[in-house]
Amino acid sequence: MNELELSNNLTTIETEIKSYQNIAGQSIFEIGRRLKHVKENNLAHGEWSNWLKSVNLNRTQATKFIKVSEEFSDDSTWNHIGLSAMYMIATLPEEDRNVEYKTSSGEVKKPIDMTNRELEDLKRKLKQRDEQNAQLQAQVKQAQRSEELAIKQLEDEQSKLVETKIEYKEIIPDDIKKQMKDNEKKLEAYEQEKKDKDAQIKRLREKIRNDKQKFETSGTLTDDEKIASLRLRAETNLLEICEDTNEFLDKVSHTAFREAAVAKSSDRTKNLLFDSVENLEAWCKQMRQILNSSEIIEEAIYSEQY
Repeated sequence: MNELELSNNLTTIETEIKSYQNIAGQSIFEIGRRLKHVKENNLAHGEWSNWLKSVNLNRTQATKFIKVSEEFSDDSTWNHIGLSAMYMIATLPEEDRNVEYKTSSGEVKKPIDMTNRELEDLKRKLKQRDEQNAQLQAQVKQAQRSEELAIKQLEDEQSKLVETKIEYKEIIPDDIKKQMKDNEKKLEAYEQEKKDKDAQIKRLREKIRNDKQKFETSGTLTDDEKIASLRLRAETNLLEICEDTNEFLDKVSHTAFREAAVAKSSDRTKNLLFDSVENLEAWCKQMRQILNSSEIIEEAIYSEQY
């Protein structure tokens, strides 16, 4: 077989090379178009893999041809590169295909000008970039979901606080309730007794005032009137004692809470209170003796008279 004699004209050789490059590139698109047509229309009747063998192709190669034909059509820009390079570029995101990248050798190239090894390295770097971006986006979404959940929980809690009506119920033991009820009855009885005594004292004061005015306007008093005057003065003093006593009892009247306070107080405080109680008892005893002895009162009046 005789070899075709090549031209020595460089321009002719360049033209021939570009022509064959176009034919090679165009053949990739045309093969891809036909493979896609057979697959989409099931012309192999379910025998796609077996049919590919009849045209000396496998599934991987067929996939590359179809992908290139879909992405680049019959654009002559890509006719000068091989199938593997075209497939790697076709599988790049469209926005990355015409961007310049720095290769491992330090050169800055677009994907169309890179070698297969440089394209593989670029795809690996872009994959890492996409994975990092995806991870960051996932973290951002997770943070947003967490924030939304926290806001929702806070809003729910605030809503519950607004809607919830808090009710407080006082709990008092039964024995304390009974004691308080008894003390209330005692207090009511004491208040009524005090009211009666106050009315009695008021009447006595009125009588004393009237008698005093009578004695003061009469000028000369008889012995009996003098004795009566002294008795009135004594009555006045006794009424003052009654008032002071009632006021004291009103201040120190016991309640369930005061009794509880006494029971829980320190020994020192109890001793002081005990001394006060003893002094009060001594005073009460003395007053009883005075009240029960009319002779003492008569002698006191007589002594003051003479």
